[in-house]
Amino acid sequence: MQAVLSSDIFHRAPTLAQLLAYICERYFRGEIELIKEYSIAVEALGRPAGFDQKRDSIVRVEAHRLRKRLREYYETEGKDHAIRIELPPGGYVPRFVQQRRDVDPSGGKGIEAAGSPADGSATRKRLSARTGRPVWWLAAAGSIVAVAALAGWLLLRVERPAAGPAPTSPAAVQADDLTSAARVGEIRIAAGSAVPVRDKDGEIWLSDRYFQGGEAKSRPDLEVAGTLTPELFRSWREGEFSYRIPLKPGVYELTLWFCEPRFPAGGGNSGSFRILLDGRPLVEEIDIIADVGAGQAVTARTFRDIRPGADGVLHLEFRPISSSALLAALSVVPGTSGRLRPIRIAAREEPYKDSEGHVWSSDRFFFGGRLVKRIEPIQGTEDPELYRGERYGRLTYTIPVPPDSTYTAVLHFAETWFGSRLGGGGEGSRLFDILCNGLLLERNLDVYKAAGGPFRAMRKTYRGLKPTPNGKLVFQLIPSRNYAFLNALEILDEGRAPAATPREK
Repeated sequence: MQAVLSSDIFHRAPTLAQLLAYICERYFRGEIELIKEYSIAVEALGRPAGFDQKRDSIVRVEAHRLRKRLREYYETEGKDHAIRIELPPGGYVPRFVQQRRDVDPSGGKGIEAAGSPADGSATRKRLSARTGRPVWWLAAAGSIVAVAALAGWLLLRVERPAAGPAPTSPAAVQADDLTSAARVGEIRIAAGSAVPVRDKDGEIWLSDRYFQGGEAKSRPDLEVAGTLTPELFRSWREGEFSYRIPLKPGVYELTLWFCEPRFPAGGGNSGSFRILLDGRPLVEEIDIIADVGAGQAVTARTFRDIRPGADGVLHLEFRPISSSALLAALSVVPGTSGRLRPIRIAAREEPYKDSEGHVWSSDRFFFGGRLVKRIEPIQGTEDPELYRGERYGRLTYTIPVPPDSTYTAVLHFAETWFGSRLGGGGEGSRLFDILCNGLLLERNLDVYKAAGGPFRAMRKTYRGLKPTPNGKLVFQLIPSRNYAFLNALEILDEGRAPAATPREK
């Protein structure tokens, strides 16, 4: 990539160089599903956040020009390259095609020279000078490739998937697995997957292990709703099966993740199964489609106060009732007795650490709406970056929580679209309702008015929220005038004491 970007052909086409660098960087980071027309327009070509791909064909036009320029490059300067970068018609995900094995892929410049820090720095400076925007992804691309290669090699050596059923007795649990679990204190497993999966927060979900029975299945082309890491839900374990997970003594939170891949989105049901923990019912009956309201969408169940047995193993069983049991992923993380760890979600593609040291996860548990990133500076907060990410539209967030507590929810907003900088807007421009489990919390919320103007952070806090019997806090943001939106959401466990009707602070 560095060799191509440094060529005379791309030196004369800075916009195409920026486009190529962007899509390659996303590819190197494993974010193929995010290489889309909207993100390219906003993040690579400098279009505003309100970019409408139906009215503006800039991405399609520039992609067509890029294909032609790449063909020109490989017919001239790059004709001796061992690796050829291609952009297939009708898409924006690059392909890296091997041409010849007997030549230098850097086009005679040498691998070291083409990928050296000095060469990369010069390329970034040239591109930044020509475009007027910092080309931040080039700085990361070289190191990302090297780190990804090393990480992949390590994962292949260290995180090999289980070749068959898991051990059937505690004594058979491998010592290195038990030591690893004791040292790290948390485990994430991608059920049915033969390879590890890295999510948007940088967490590694191990390839499937500690299982007995069932069958590993996958659908690489599965379109999954409600997640920024669909690859985690494109494999699963199905049938009647169990997991025996080694853990050090302590208190944990267990989250089980599901996605019904066998039926498309829509009505109906997928059949039910039950889940046992240490031989006792944990979930009497679960129907995944009924749980999430649609097929091929992510749902989860979270449990606190989980402890391993006297043998140092957590025993989970999945038993069919009217259909095969199914599990997409599971996580076991250290917890606090009697309280769920705070849930903090930012409407963005990456995690965020705030000024108090709290970590907000990337967007999750959502259904509907669209994710965008704003650029306007936000006032009235120590964490303006938290308000740059936004999900807008008709939104639903379904947060899994233990059903035997009440909860406080804090919703974060900053009006950036209907403000004076757009030459319009103002009070009354955007109105929407907020409901939790069908209970109205807000009628016609006007963030502009409530915050005292645009580009100002504000919070809405609601206490005493009771989850559904199946352990869900379902927040609906329903537009009344223009789209609803949300910047961030946090859920705090109030404990098991009963509470009155939700009230706002």
